[in-house]
Amino acid sequence: MTRKNVVLLIIGVILVLISVWQIANAQKGLEVINLHTTNPPATIITPSDNTAIPRPTVLIAHGLAGSEELMRGFALTLAHAGYTTISWDFEGHGSNPNPFVLGSDSTDLLRNAGAALTEAESTGLIEADHIAILGHSMGSGVALLYGVSHQNTLATIAISPVKQQVSANLPHDLLLMAGSLEPQFVANAQEVLASAGGENADFAAGTARKLEVILNVEHISILFSPTAQSNARSWLDNVFGQQPGAENYTDRRILWFGVGILGFILLSNAILNSLPISSTNEVRSIPIWFKLIGLIGGGIFSALILYLVSLLGVKVSQMLGFLVGGYILIWFAVAGITNLILLRPHISSPTGIGILKGLAGFAALWLGVGLLGNYVWLPWLLIPARFWLWIPGSIILLPWFLSYGEAAKLAKTSGQVGWWLVEVISVLGSLYLALILNPELGFMLLILPIFPIMLGLNMLVISPKHGAWAYAIPGAMFTSWLVLSAFPLL
Repeated sequence: MTRKNVVLLIIGVILVLISVWQIANAQKGLEVINLHTTNPPATIITPSDNTAIPRPTVLIAHGLAGSEELMRGFALTLAHAGYTTISWDFEGHGSNPNPFVLGSDSTDLLRNAGAALTEAESTGLIEADHIAILGHSMGSGVALLYGVSHQNTLATIAISPVKQQVSANLPHDLLLMAGSLEPQFVANAQEVLASAGGENADFAAGTARKLEVILNVEHISILFSPTAQSNARSWLDNVFGQQPGAENYTDRRILWFGVGILGFILLSNAILNSLPISSTNEVRSIPIWFKLIGLIGGGIFSALILYLVSLLGVKVSQMLGFLVGGYILIWFAVAGITNLILLRPHISSPTGIGILKGLAGFAALWLGVGLLGNYVWLPWLLIPARFWLWIPGSIILLPWFLSYGEAAKLAKTSGQVGWWLVEVISVLGSLYLALILNPELGFMLLILPIFPIMLGLNMLVISPKHGAWAYAIPGAMFTSWLVLSAFPLL
């Protein structure tokens, strides 16, 4: 190992250790109780100081394709402020193996909130007469309905709210928040606020109402906004009063998560660059313009083929038993096979060193992005109902990553960045076309911004210069795992 790689290795280890320490430090002074064998699976977070038990309890409901992990920033902020929080996974989400029923409205999902509260009451930490509820997107509809139907709910917070019937009296003490970059949900919030009687600060009567537009955030990033989390805490303090032992806490785990990812990127590069480079000699020279047409054309062709399949009556949004996630896996598979047919590259059999590098790259992605992310935003550890499809999903994704690995393996660093841009354009453009052709996939629009990040991380951890197979193996395995962890089970 060269001196440069030794330095990268040491820096990487230091960054990873700092990241893990800081993310774990977010729970200092708190007690985290996992009720993962209950229905629904739930997590209670409360201050470790038991002298003030029972404390006001805040139910926290996630949105579509979310999880209790995604809402953890609000849970930690409120727990540090002296509240007991209960978060859970709705049916078909995260660690909840029960299928999500398409068309479920807030009324159908309301039972999950009630069941989570009932399960948590057995711990003795819950104050049944001092309940508040907070929800995001789909969960905001549950929160609003819960606040209306359970009149002992003293405060309701709806983030990126859906439209839901409310009145001037119920729910009590209503805070609405939406991001300035999600105009549809700002409009929803304004409509709900108008139905609730407009803004006022009458906490004594329980009819306070307010709308906060959080600047420079959209549907997902609002969940990591310290401003949004601080607003939620301040609103509850106005309702319940400041809690004994309350601490000021700013959730910066997403930043430390980024530090951890950087550490794993440096680690993987130090290790992989110390291993022999696989042979990357091309037998068939392919003009760049033809590569571009082939790689972008494959994605468009896949979207068109799946549209034709939908015309035959196939519910493409429900493929493989996942909401939208199955469509994404099939789209990648068809697009990848089409790419290889159009380009007809010479693909050598995988070598031992290529497989070893690929598995090492996957390990870096699985640990640094996935497992570390499990403590920040993503339910990474797959339950059996999700895990069974991981190997088949990885296999059908291989052609896509092989085609891009073949295209970029001889490129210099700047050229590989260019091929990443081509990959991003193909994915975003083709999937946006799919949304136009199949409106039932509309939910996918909210998660499209994640794809450039995930594809970029794969290239940063292990670039195509190590060989097409070394690049394709971790890309396929990691992307398959990511899709299966994120999308609802049907």
